Amino acid sequence: MNAKKTLRTLVGVCLMVSYLGACSIGTHLDSSANSTVGNSSTSGVTSISNVTSDLSSEDLDELEKIQAKYDASLYQYDGEECTLSMSHWDSDGAKVERAVVEAALAGFEKRYPKIHVNLDIIQNYETVYGNYLAAGTAHDVFLVPDGDFAAWAPSGKLMNLTPYINASELLTFNDQDIYSSCLSRYQYNSSTGRAGSGNQLSLPKDIGPQVMYYNKDWFDAKGVAYPPNDRIMTMDEATTMWKNLTKYSTDNKITGYGVAGLGIEGLVWSGGGDFLNPDRTAFPTDQATVAGLRQGYQYMKDAYLTNKIMPPSEFKGLLDDSTLFTQQKVATVCAGRWQVASFRSLSFNWDVAYIPGFTAAPTKNMWSGSVGYSVYSKCAHKEAAWKLVEYIASKEGQEVLSSTGFQIPVYHSLAEDASFKAGEIAKGPENYEVFVQSAINQLPGLWMYRANQLWKVNGYDVPSEYLFSSDPSTEITVDQFLETAKQKVNENLG
Repeated sequence: MNAKKTLRTLVGVCLMVSYLGACSIGTHLDSSANSTVGNSSTSGVTSISNVTSDLSSEDLDELEKIQAKYDASLYQYDGEECTLSMSHWDSDGAKVERAVVEAALAGFEKRYPKIHVNLDIIQNYETVYGNYLAAGTAHDVFLVPDGDFAAWAPSGKLMNLTPYINASELLTFNDQDIYSSCLSRYQYNSSTGRAGSGNQLSLPKDIGPQVMYYNKDWFDAKGVAYPPNDRIMTMDEATTMWKNLTKYSTDNKITGYGVAGLGIEGLVWSGGGDFLNPDRTAFPTDQATVAGLRQGYQYMKDAYLTNKIMPPSEFKGLLDDSTLFTQQKVATVCAGRWQVASFRSLSFNWDVAYIPGFTAAPTKNMWSGSVGYSVYSKCAHKEAAWKLVEYIASKEGQEVLSSTGFQIPVYHSLAEDASFKAGEIAKGPENYEVFVQSAINQLPGLWMYRANQLWKVNGYDVPSEYLFSSDPSTEITVDQFLETAKQKVNENLG
């Protein structure tokens, strides 16, 4: 095996090595650098002055090939030489996340040699980073998960990027190319206090559409046809498929389930339902909307208790849905694009298909995820920080990031580029187009409805535990659930 690493294999190698508890690829720890808040940071920071110098000749060749496609004159910076601090999370493991970001930082360093970056990977990011903002110790450039944007936007700590975008020669956003929800989910209107429109406070690093991963070997062994790759299955079709995939022991106990990770949001939305009224001020009252809500929760209840196509908590134990799939305890799993990098090392054959949906609005079959970057409003080097955020969201930055295999570009033209598609299909999965089309159709999740999520937690999540209970003494019907949900939702929105 060639010990030299390339951008395209960087993440895959890091994933493999991380299971052994160590990964030295592209990691340069400065032991003198510590987190400013608590002990949530990893053991140090990465300085990008070391990143490019450590690249192998293959790395440099690949980076140069990508950068040769773009006009070098657009990468201008007349400010003083400076060092920026940058935060990122450890969502898929600190070593993996570091490797992905370092790929982009290597390109950034070559374009802007006067701007240096110290990268800080922070544990429990979504739990602790609000403390950084509140304490006034945010990094110059910091990661913003789309699920936290609505809560962080009113703080005034996220610099308004709209004037910079309007003046940028590097970014040419339009709804025909960039996935529109990549921008809107990071916009905030201070007059209404709502996210989804207004000033651009973050720019996207990625888009993570959700699809149905399926174990081809399991399908073959059960004699079940693969799901279609050119359309969305109906829920009736999917239910039959998942039932036929169920595995039983000799004493008729279920040893393998049809699906894990099926989201209630997709079931409700694709059935024409919703969780709040159009103004996001109360429980829905429209008859058709409530009917879709009821249908979604009834399906989920039946999936657990009647059809038994989804694994109950006692079967799952402490395993998450994706691990159930990798351990071949479920035939399919609904999960995001971010799983591809690790799934490519699986021992069985797999591919992807669209998440099934009801016929009222089948393309609304699930939400997509994303993370973006913001500039701290009190940053001392705003122009330099903007250049970093701008680069990551640019087509060159997106192509460099996508070369790691961890994401698809936020630009449709790049995602559909013939050479990029061919490379993705060659590495797997074959049905790459499913990701692209899902990214077009899927919107952000319920976190965009309101900054405060108590209405969801207390109104839907907590009561649903009784709805899906297998204990007759605590189990409730869907109508009972909806009555409780209505009361709790309105109480928590009042």
